Amino acid sequence: MSERTISGTVGDDAGEDELFVLLATAARIIVKSSDSAAFLDWIAEAGPSLAPGFARQIDPRTGPPGLAFRAMGVAIYNAMPLPDESFRVKRIPEPGRNEPCLCGSGEKYKHCCLPLAGGLDLKSYNLLRHVLDALPKKYFAGLPASRADVIAVYDTAIQWNDEGDLDRAIALLEPWFAGDAPLTGKLEPLFDQLMDSYLARGNERSRDRLVAAVIERGDRELRAAALQRRSVMLADRGDSVQAWESFREAQRADPDNPSHAALELTLLVSHGEIERARERARFWIARLERMRDPQLAELIAFVRTVQADPQAAMAGAEQHRIPGLETLSTLLAAAPAPVAHYDVADQGEAGRVLEPRKNIAGMDARWRRVFPQTKPALTMTQHADTGMWDAPGQWLDFLGKDALAWQSFDVLDDLAMAVDALHALGTDATVLEPLLARGIALLAVNLAETVPGNGTLQWGWQENRPALRVLAHRAFRAQEAMDRGTAVEPFIKLAEQLIALNPNDNHGLREALTRAYLAASQPDKALALADRYPDDISGLTLNRVLALVRLNRRGDALVALRDAAQYLRVAVEMLLADAPKPPRSNSAYGITVGGKEEAWEYRKAHHALWKQDGALEWLAIAWRDIRKGMPKRV
Repeated sequence: MSERTISGTVGDDAGEDELFVLLATAARIIVKSSDSAAFLDWIAEAGPSLAPGFARQIDPRTGPPGLAFRAMGVAIYNAMPLPDESFRVKRIPEPGRNEPCLCGSGEKYKHCCLPLAGGLDLKSYNLLRHVLDALPKKYFAGLPASRADVIAVYDTAIQWNDEGDLDRAIALLEPWFAGDAPLTGKLEPLFDQLMDSYLARGNERSRDRLVAAVIERGDRELRAAALQRRSVMLADRGDSVQAWESFREAQRADPDNPSHAALELTLLVSHGEIERARERARFWIARLERMRDPQLAELIAFVRTVQADPQAAMAGAEQHRIPGLETLSTLLAAAPAPVAHYDVADQGEAGRVLEPRKNIAGMDARWRRVFPQTKPALTMTQHADTGMWDAPGQWLDFLGKDALAWQSFDVLDDLAMAVDALHALGTDATVLEPLLARGIALLAVNLAETVPGNGTLQWGWQENRPALRVLAHRAFRAQEAMDRGTAVEPFIKLAEQLIALNPNDNHGLREALTRAYLAASQPDKALALADRYPDDISGLTLNRVLALVRLNRRGDALVALRDAAQYLRVAVEMLLADAPKPPRSNSAYGITVGGKEEAWEYRKAHHALWKQDGALEWLAIAWRDIRKGMPKRV
């Protein structure tokens, strides 16, 4: 349905832009009046000046150019959806061969315009787009009740979106889902495009509302599509439990839908279940091949790539979808080895400072002129800005030409956050992790031959933040992997390094690190770390108590629990509850310190650790005794 695709004997070499102008102008004329005779008179006169390339191709032996443009006008009018005909076409009756020609020449049709007929083939051309271009947005509300072609509406929205007119695309699509009427599967392309348009505008609430409406009012096919979308959205937000539940609900809604294959494999890879993804890929290959549907060939080929290498398959799909991502991956693979280009200044108790040398400082300044840089607030390690991917050519060209860029913490920090903000499946292992690993290697090179000072590299110095953020970024990723059940050692190594460099622990890794120590049967290290932060009244205090219990110092554990009892009441009672319900989230204000949501998060992460070595039974007894001396509610 591309607006640029035509075929036929007239206009093949005249230029797509010229045809676009001719059809767009014709649509404006027809929208004002659908009088076919008036339109043909207009195009016979105005056509040659609007499309001079077409006019030059006309054989003079066929008559004046206006005659050929009148014939083209018939083809255009016969393919144009008319607003006053409920957006259906209304063809101009064709004269019989021996009847007078419509152009008014007085000759028979066969001797006049018949040889010119059929020269412009518009079967694959979306003329509805030009009609809608000529109409105010208020007309869009009536389209769902009209006879407008849904695929043409879909294609129009894509064109406007690609041309940067996102608001008009959304205004075109929203009326199809307004009201409370049932929604059918034929609207699935419009649903998909509206979801993508909302995503491009960053409107998550609208996406949530649309998905909910389609799940409630859609038929089996459309409801399954909405459930699949909701599953992906939940996975992106880190809610894997609900993401899987939504996926299973989609399967129940439309069990035979082949698209479940790609979604299931995507969910598995996104949650690091690589071997399970390979196993399910084998299952889906066999099932899809049994369907014997030629249209599934591309899907089957994709599933085969997942079976071979799940992460690379997902990365390849995303790199094809996102312009510039594959180029970045190629440039990163060819980057030179890390070399020290920073001076490390010792500032005494304030630690050391990474000071870029003149060559790096100059390069960073040039980088900021080509890369739309966004640094996150406070200690966050990522941002939601993906604007740098709208036109990545300039900064990718910079990376390809200036090898010094790969020696800059500022550049590597920017690139890591830019990739992370995409949430592009599979690229974690192929692009993001290598970027972060390079940043950590670069830090090691720059610190290798420096005067140690007090050994710290503190967050308070702005110059240190890009390097520390790269390290923290990878540490948080290792923590997420640990939370999914992978080995704890990678997180321990990264968190120890970050806290050693920045003892203030601005990124708040100490509680997770004590949990990792406890999971690795190292309660002595958990206790030592907790003792370094005596003012923490949080999960760190409970982990200190658990470490003391594990070390068989239960008297000390009881004293520590009693000293902090009034602050830990909600967390302990949540931990001891048999089957507590998740508290209602108050995301608008964040998690309240000492509140139920914080307690719930602690339970999810630590309950299994407390169940070991009889620690939970000890806690129940100790807490019962402590509560006897506590007021009813603190």
